[in-house]
Amino acid sequence: MGEICIVPRDKSQVDAVQPQHVTSSAAPLSTGSGLAARLAAPFRSTAELLQLLVPPLAHLGLLPDFPQLCNDYGAAAAASTNEPFDTKRFLRRQIGLVQKALVERTWPDWEQAVVAQHGPAGVAVFERYYVPPPSGVEGVLSVNAAEIAISAIGVLSSFLAVKTASQLHPRALQLVLDLLAKLSGRFSLEQLYFATIGRSSSRQGGPRGETGPEEADPLEMARWEATLRDILSVPFKAANAAGAASADGPLRISNALRNLPPALDSRPYQSALAYSFASLLWRLAGSSASVPASPTALAQPLSSLGSDPSFVRTLAPVLIPRLLPIEAFPTPSEHLLQRQRHLDLWRRTIGELSEREQERFLREWIRLLLEDAQDSPSKRAPGIESPGQRSAAMAFVLEALFGTLDVDNQPLWEVTTAILLGSTTTTLISLPTSMSVLPRAVGIWAASETAKVALLEATMKVWSSAEEIKLGSESRRLYLTSLLLHLVVSLPVRHSAVISLSRSSDFLEAVSSHLSLVAPLTRLLGMLVAEIVSSRTVDPNGNVKPLAFGDEIWAGEDAAKETIRTLRALLSSAEKRDDEAKWQHALRFRYSPSTATSGIGPHHPPQTLEREPLKPTSVEEPAAAPPRPKRPLISIIGEDDDDDDLEPYGLPPPPSASIQAALDSEDPALYQSAFPSPSAATSGAAGAPSQTRKRGRLRPPVYVAELVSYLKGKDPQGAKEEADGEAERIEMGLKEGESLIRRKAGWGGELRENAVDLAFALMGLQNQFDLEEFDRHKQAMLIALIVACPTEVAPAVIEQYFTDSYSIAQRHSLLAALAFAARELAGLPIPTAPGDTPQPKPVEPTFPSKHLPPAMHDHLVKRRRALGSGSEDSEGVELLATDLTQMALSGARADAETTIPQAAREKVLSVNRTTRRSAGLDAAKSAARSTTTTTATFSTLAAEVFILPLINRFWLYLRDQATSGRHSSSGGSYLGGSAVPQLLEPILLSRFLATVTVLVHAARHSPAFLAVIVPETISFVLMLRPIVSFSSSQHVNSAGSPEPARDEDLVVASALELALAALEGTIHLDGGRMLMSSSVANGSGGALVADIKDWAEHVFEAEEGKGNGDLAVGRPGRAAAGVLLRVEEIVGKWRLSVGW
Repeated sequence: MGEICIVPRDKSQVDAVQPQHVTSSAAPLSTGSGLAARLAAPFRSTAELLQLLVPPLAHLGLLPDFPQLCNDYGAAAAASTNEPFDTKRFLRRQIGLVQKALVERTWPDWEQAVVAQHGPAGVAVFERYYVPPPSGVEGVLSVNAAEIAISAIGVLSSFLAVKTASQLHPRALQLVLDLLAKLSGRFSLEQLYFATIGRSSSRQGGPRGETGPEEADPLEMARWEATLRDILSVPFKAANAAGAASADGPLRISNALRNLPPALDSRPYQSALAYSFASLLWRLAGSSASVPASPTALAQPLSSLGSDPSFVRTLAPVLIPRLLPIEAFPTPSEHLLQRQRHLDLWRRTIGELSEREQERFLREWIRLLLEDAQDSPSKRAPGIESPGQRSAAMAFVLEALFGTLDVDNQPLWEVTTAILLGSTTTTLISLPTSMSVLPRAVGIWAASETAKVALLEATMKVWSSAEEIKLGSESRRLYLTSLLLHLVVSLPVRHSAVISLSRSSDFLEAVSSHLSLVAPLTRLLGMLVAEIVSSRTVDPNGNVKPLAFGDEIWAGEDAAKETIRTLRALLSSAEKRDDEAKWQHALRFRYSPSTATSGIGPHHPPQTLEREPLKPTSVEEPAAAPPRPKRPLISIIGEDDDDDDLEPYGLPPPPSASIQAALDSEDPALYQSAFPSPSAATSGAAGAPSQTRKRGRLRPPVYVAELVSYLKGKDPQGAKEEADGEAERIEMGLKEGESLIRRKAGWGGELRENAVDLAFALMGLQNQFDLEEFDRHKQAMLIALIVACPTEVAPAVIEQYFTDSYSIAQRHSLLAALAFAARELAGLPIPTAPGDTPQPKPVEPTFPSKHLPPAMHDHLVKRRRALGSGSEDSEGVELLATDLTQMALSGARADAETTIPQAAREKVLSVNRTTRRSAGLDAAKSAARSTTTTTATFSTLAAEVFILPLINRFWLYLRDQATSGRHSSSGGSYLGGSAVPQLLEPILLSRFLATVTVLVHAARHSPAFLAVIVPETISFVLMLRPIVSFSSSQHVNSAGSPEPARDEDLVVASALELALAALEGTIHLDGGRMLMSSSVANGSGGALVADIKDWAEHVFEAEEGKGNGDLAVGRPGRAAAGVLLRVEEIVGKWRLSVGW
C-alpha cells in the first residue's frame, strides 16, 4: 500500500504532463514535513493546490479509483524532487495537522474553484484525507486507510465542541458533519478494533484466541479507547454543534439543523454501532480471525451501547440466530467451534462489565423477552402458543449470554437475585408474562437442584416478609407467589428442602398473615401456597392428609379466583413439562429477519457511490434543495379510515372495597404514604464515609437537600466535619447554590419540597468564616429561590422579617431579595449588585473635606450612608425607589405643563431640580422601561403573595408593639413614646417603605392593582404619617441655625414616594377613576384622596419654610409636590362625576 498509483516511465512523460498543470514555481513533492504549513499559505491556482495534496494520497494508496489524478500530479511532483516520502512519519506526525488545516480553511475556500476546473474528482482529493476509499472486501481496510480514518475521527470530533463550532465557518461545519456521516458508513467498530488491538497482537505474534487483554500494546489500547469515545459521542456532539451555530443569527441554526445528515441521528447511528459490535464478536470467533479477543477492550463499547434502551432490541434479531444450534447436517467442525467460541466470548465480555452494568444489561434482556412473549398470535409461529415453549426459549437465551444460573457463579447469582427479588422490578412484573413465562424460565435456567433450592430459600425470605405482605402491591404478590410455587413444583415430590420450608416458623406465620388479610387476591394466594406446599410434602396415603380447602373455595366468577385458577393451570403444566417441545423453532421464527419485532434485518453498512464525493455548497447563496416530505400537522379522518392499529393503554383496575374504605377513613394508621421523607435522600448509615468527598475534594451539591446541608456546614450523610470542612461546604454551597436552584426550578417537585428549609438556612446564614463575596452569593441565592418558588418562600421571608432573630443587615438583605425577585418575576431589569462587573458612575464627593485622617473620614462616610441610604446590601433598593420617584416626578412635570394653572406649574418647577446623577439614572431607567414588558407571572402573585401579606404583617407588628407591656411607654412619634422598636427605626422603616414602593411599581399590571393594591397602599401610608410640624421636624444647632431632622425626613420622603408610585400607576391605567369612587364610598371625612392631599400640602409647606432663597426643597418636598400634581390631575378629571 506504500506505492504510487501510477509511476512515470521516463522523463519525457513527466515533461508532457507538467506544463499543463504545474507552474514554474510549483513546490516539490510534499513529504508531510511542511504540508500543513504550506496549506496555510496562499495559492495561485488549483493545480498548485492539487500538487501538494495528491502525492501523499498516491503514496498511501488512497486514490486507486482516480489514476488520472495520480498520473497528472503525483508523477509530476515525484519527478520534481528526490526527497523520499516517509509514510510512517507522515501518518504519525502530520496527518492530523493537515486534516485540521484542510477543513478549517483550504476546503471551504478552494472548493468551488476545484469543482469548476476538475469536477467532482478534485473534491474527492479533499475527501480522501478523511474517508477511506471503498474496499473490495467488506470489513477489510488497508493499514494506511485505517490510520487516516482514526485520525479523522479525532480531528473532526474536536471541531464539534460548542466553542469551536460557534466560531467555525458555516461551510466548514457542514463539511465536518458530512465527513463524519460518511465515516460512520465506511469505518466501523469492527475495523477500529482490527486497526488498533489487532495490529498490537499481530506485532507480538501471539497465537489466535490465546492472548489475554493484558498482552495488548498499551499504546494501541489507549488509541482504541480514545477513538471509541469519539465515535460514541458523535451524534450528541453533532446536535450541540448545530445548535451552537446560532450565535450569529437564526439563519445559521436553521441551515445547520436542516442539513444535519440523517446518518448522524441518534437512533440509526446507535443501531449501526450495535450491528458493527455484533459483527465484530462473530468475526473474532471465526477461524479466519488472526487476532485475539480482548474482553476488556470489548466491554467498553458494550458498556456505552448498553445504556441505550434500544440496544438490546436492535441486537436481538442479529445475535439470537447465531446463538441457536445449527440445523444443517452434517455441520463442519469449524462452524461448531465458531459458535462455541462466540458464546464464550459473549460471556467473557459481559463478565468484564461492572455489577451495575451487568444488572442493567440482564434486565433489558429479560424485559425484551417478556415483551416479545406477549405479542399477538399473528407474530408467532403457527401453533406455538404454549407458555412452556416461550419459557424454554427465554431460558436458553439467558443461559447462552450470561451462563448457567448457579450459586457457584456468584456475580451472576447476585445480579439475578437482585433483579428477580429486588424492589426495582416494577416494570417487569407489570407485564402479563411475568406470571406465566418468567417464573418457569427462571426454574429452567437454574438447572441444578442446588441452584433451585438456594433460589427457593431466597424467594421464601422475601415472600414471607411481614413488610412485603403488608405493603406489597397485588401484582408483586402475584409474581412472588408464582415464582415461589414454580420453584416448588420444579423440585421432586417430598423434597427435603420443601419439607423444611413447610415446617419453618416464617412460612407458617406468613400463611397465617395471608389468611387474615382483607384483599381477596392476596388472601387466596396464601391459601394456594399452603395447599400446594402441603400436597408436595405430605404423603396422601399416610395418616396425615394434605391440606385442601375444597373446590367450592376456588369456584366463582370474580377476577381473583380466575387468576388463581390460571396460576394453578400454569403450575400443572410446569410440573409435567410436556409443552416445551419445538422451542427452538419458535425462537428462530420470532427473530428471523423477516418476522423480527424490531422490523430491521441484519445490518449492511451503507455503501457510497465511488465517484460521488461530497457536493460543494455555496454559503452566500445556498442551493435550493427539494423539501423533504413531511407528515401533515392535521389529518382529515374519514369514515373509511381504520384505526385498528391504535391500541389504547389499559386503565388500572379500581381499588377494592376494603382499600377504598381505608382511603376514606380518617384513621391515618390504615394507610401509609408512598413517598419517602425528605431526609431519606440524604440519610446514610451511621459512621459511613461521606459520599460528597472523593480523595479529600468536595464535590458540588447535586440535590437541593444536599445544598441545605452544605449551607449548614454539615455532611448530607451525617459524617463529622472539622471547622475547615464546614467553611468549605458553606463556600461551595454559596458558589453553586444559585445555579443549582435555577436548574431545578420547574423540574419536578424537589425544589418546591425543600424550598422553605433552604430559605431558612439562607436567612439565618452568617459570615462566621469571613468568606469572600458572601453577601453577593447569599443575596443571589435568595432572589433565585423566591423567583423559583414564590408562593412558598415569599411568605416565609415576610414572616421572618418581623421576628427578633435577625440583625439590621440581615433584614436589609431580606427586603432587597423580595424587591429584586419581584422585578425579575415581572420581567423588569434588576440593578447590578455590588461585587458584579463594575459600572462607571459619576464621581460624587463623599465628604466635603479631604484633609481628615482616614479613620475619621471612613467613620463619617459610613455614618452618612447609614443616615441616608442604609447598608450596602440593600442600597440598590433605595436607589431603585429613588429612580422610580424621579421618573414619576418627570412624568408629573410633563403632564402639569398642560393640565394645571400656570401658578401651580411654576411652584412645581422650583422644586423639580435634580442632580446630574439622578438625571442620568432617570434617563437610563426610562430607556430600560421602554424596552421591557412585564409578564403575567408577578401580576398574578403581587397582591396575595407579596404586597398585602407585607402590609398586613406590619399592622400585626404595630398592634403587638402598641399592646405589649415592654413598649407601653415607648414607641416614638408612632407609638406615643420616646424609644423606638427596631423595625420602626427610621433606617429600617424607610427601607421597608422603599421595598413596598418597588413592589407596587412592579404590580401595576396586576388585576387587583386598581381595586385592592392602590387603596390599601394609600391607606397604609396615611396610617403611618408622623406628626409633621415645624417644631418636631427641625431643631436648632449650636450655631443658632435650624437643622433638618434627617430621620423624620427619611421616613416622610419614603412614605410619600410610596403614595406617588401608587398614584402614578392609577393615573396611567384609568386616570384615577376607581380610586375616586372607592374614596367617596368611604365617607367624606375619610376620603383617601383628600387625606393624602392634605398631608402632602402640609409636608410641602413645611419644606418650603426650610428653604433659604433659591435653594430647592429637600426630598420630602419633591415627593409631596409629585403627590400634589397627581392628586390635582385626578381631582380635576373626576370631581364633577363623583359629586365633589
